[in-house]
Amino acid sequence: MLWQESVRCSCINLDSGQPRYGCPICGGTSFVYEPALTCRALVQSVTTTKDYLAYAGMFEVGDALMSVPANMFRRTPEGGFDRSGREPVPMFNIGAGDVVTLIDDEVKMSEVLIKDTELHGRPADTLLNPKVTQVLSVRMHDPETVTTTLYVAGEDYEVAGATIIWTGNQPPEGAQYSVMYMHRPVYTVYAVLPRPRHQNNQDLPRTVVLRYYPGGVLHEHGVDTG
Repeated sequence: MLWQESVRCSCINLDSGQPRYGCPICGGTSFVYEPALTCRALVQSVTTTKDYLAYAGMFEVGDALMSVPANMFRRTPEGGFDRSGREPVPMFNIGAGDVVTLIDDEVKMSEVLIKDTELHGRPADTLLNPKVTQVLSVRMHDPETVTTTLYVAGEDYEVAGATIIWTGNQPPEGAQYSVMYMHRPVYTVYAVLPRPRHQNNQDLPRTVVLRYYPGGVLHEHGVDTG
């Protein structure tokens, strides 16, 4: 999985707690995300664990629990484990607001975009889910003529990240069109469950509640050391 640590944007109004609308750094989301790190952890459905009963009031359908250890056995080039030593897990410092992407799974989705038009704070022609793996089809349905226009990948459009780049035959400006695509499941850390973290001079795993990310641009900015 990929872990992205979140940092509160400095644009936030300290009186209201609200971010600056249209902030060029966080996009008005109040969070800026660090570059992704590849990590390992255990993710499971909340309904299959005993924690579901203790914290049922805070869960929603689709939530998951993730257990993050302080350290793990080293991985070998062949994909096994080297039991002679352990290595720290950077994600052990995970906290509320961080983003977790499952890189071994895909979800199919269909949504409607508006040609050359920003939508809900996203740049023009940009899909809701940021971790797009494959665009399956792009088409426009015309209810007036009762026709469907299917656009050809590589000829009519290209895909850059989560954005459709039009290069050939394309919908008129302002027209709505449909995109069907695959994307990685993305979650935000909703809460860190209160538990003892140390026992017998050892760090116990940290457990967090993951909530399905509602979509939108993940504003990623590195630290300017200049």
